[in-house]
Amino acid sequence: MSIMSRGRGGAFARRLAAAFLALLGSASAAAAHPHVFADARMEIVGDTTGKLLSVRNIWRMDELFSTSVVLDFDKNANGVLDDDELQAVGDTVKESIAEWSFYTFVRAGGRLVPMEGPAEIRTLFQDNQLLMFFEMKPKESIDLKSQPVTVSNFDETFFVAFDFADEASFQLVDMPASCTRAMVVPDEDEAAKEWMSSIAALGPDEKVPEDGVDYSQVLATRAEIKCG
Repeated sequence: MSIMSRGRGGAFARRLAAAFLALLGSASAAAAHPHVFADARMEIVGDTTGKLLSVRNIWRMDELFSTSVVLDFDKNANGVLDDDELQAVGDTVKESIAEWSFYTFVRAGGRLVPMEGPAEIRTLFQDNQLLMFFEMKPKESIDLKSQPVTVSNFDETFFVAFDFADEASFQLVDMPASCTRAMVVPDEDEAAKEWMSSIAALGPDEKVPEDGVDYSQVLATRAEIKCG
């Protein structure tokens, strides 16, 4: 399912599915390869003591998806998305992707960090593309000086693909000077081996933990943040 068709907008879901030549409601078809693409940037916000305060996402959606958004949300048919229409887009996306953790994942010392949902998703239409901006905060105190932290965007169904162009796509904001970030782009073969090893390590009666590593996660481009 798509970034919006997971929500309630049936007409938009049908139009979006047709636009991407996907089978509406078919998770297996969506999982095969991405149908929606986003150029992604992320700001990792801390404080002077080395605590993680939030992560901010900036997504520029591909033109085909963006055109579908205009077709569905341009209620007055003036060819542009007015402020109230952009607000409706943000509200719809916020509702639709909540169950997917807003495609935003933070790990501290290898453990998945619970994150608060964004207060809002702000949107902008620029150069024929939809931009989305939102901020998420950890539900617990995360000390960046005591453990490495990784941040990433990924979709476990592989329907939405997030592209971080380079290391500059991850920015540290208000962090101590001792903090560094490194962009990791996994090798597909090595990622497959890592995932298989994590599964093989489980006992015969063990289940994959809820915060365990799934295949989409090991494939995801991510930033590793360390503070000395």
